[in-house]
Amino acid sequence: MQQQFTGLTMPVFTAFGWAGEEQALNFALSQLEQFIASLHASLSRRAQNHLPFFGLNAETRVVYLAAAQDPEQDVHISFITRPASLELQLAVTEQMAIGKAMKAAERDSKRWMQLLQDLEGEWTLHIKQMELDEESEERTSYQDLFKDTVDALDEEQAQSVASRTNFLNGEPQWVTPFTLSRRYSAEQVATMGTDIVPFMVEQIQGMMPFFEFITGRAVKARTTKAKKAKPKRAERREESMDPDKQFVYVTALKPLHIRRGFINLTPEHWDFFAQSARDTTRDVTVNFEDRVDNNSSVWHLTSNNMARIVLSEPVRDWLADTFDPEDNIQVTATKLDDDEIEVVLEAVE
Repeated sequence: MQQQFTGLTMPVFTAFGWAGEEQALNFALSQLEQFIASLHASLSRRAQNHLPFFGLNAETRVVYLAAAQDPEQDVHISFITRPASLELQLAVTEQMAIGKAMKAAERDSKRWMQLLQDLEGEWTLHIKQMELDEESEERTSYQDLFKDTVDALDEEQAQSVASRTNFLNGEPQWVTPFTLSRRYSAEQVATMGTDIVPFMVEQIQGMMPFFEFITGRAVKARTTKAKKAKPKRAERREESMDPDKQFVYVTALKPLHIRRGFINLTPEHWDFFAQSARDTTRDVTVNFEDRVDNNSSVWHLTSNNMARIVLSEPVRDWLADTFDPEDNIQVTATKLDDDEIEVVLEAVE
């Protein structure tokens, strides 16, 4: 039977330090689950739209607010309970979400720094460089790019950290997850009783400007989408009409490509997109399923000279709805008269 929510009292914290005390642990998890449900219900509509999902991970003993049903697939806020503390943590661990956040940070590092420093209390920013095995998706810690309180950032360091992180996250062998966190002592939280809910509502509301900055997300309700029926396959084309102005390429999609919304090309393809030897990205127009998208880009992965099409959220959703692993996708890239590049994506046999 679920206990009445009385706040995150000391028994909640001490339960995580008692080995084998199943009753104490069940009580603590019940209180945490009621806490996160009450917190989500008390958030503003703006925050609820950004973080429509919430829940308890009983295995890790963490409760969370999340932008996606699978918290790790987008920005999420967790409450981590330890015997002596409660940690509030905003985490960005998914590679495309990291890329979006760090592009925004590099474009306007002064605002990124200011939003961090505007947060009340002592917050810690931790950006890690991790080596990524693209096939297994296993991550191995390599080094810390930044680990300090946010007030330690100055403008020069903010620009340097954002630029370095953005560059590394564009390389296939690296991923740069980051967390923003603040700890509260168990005694401090326990004395609040049920007032912990309005207190944490204020903390989450205060994070919304930073959340919106790193996600670039408009305030709108998110809905889960059913998997669409597979569309009719296009006819495979083996070659282009004019190799100087167009190329056609067919590749099989891996699970990682579908989840993260990118399409790997080959080292031969980057020269087609590059406007100069110093370029590392190029915006492109993407046509897919009778729709047009102007927010996708092509990246140059300098470690192996490969080109990668990085899809915006609408095209990424279409990719996930349309393709299964090992399905073939046909890429037709065309240089238009105004020096723009149009990329047509089609499912083929």
